Amino acid sequence: MQLETKYLSTKEAGRYLGFSHKTLEAWRTTGTGPEYVKLQNGHVRYSRSQLEEWIHTTPTRRAA
Repeated sequence: MQLETKYLSTKEAGRYLGFSHKTLEAWRTTGTGPEYVKLQNGHVRYSRSQLEEWIHTTPTRRAA
């Protein structure tokens, strides 16, 4: 049995959400996107439960 990872790297979170890791990096600089944690070693991690919450609470926007 494989254990499910609770925290994901930026690349893993991007794959999980269907966005590139560069998009998540850009969102971090603008203060948008899902919540994340920055570890003491500088690595960024996303909580799987926070990603799920973000998916369900982010309004859909239509392209102009």
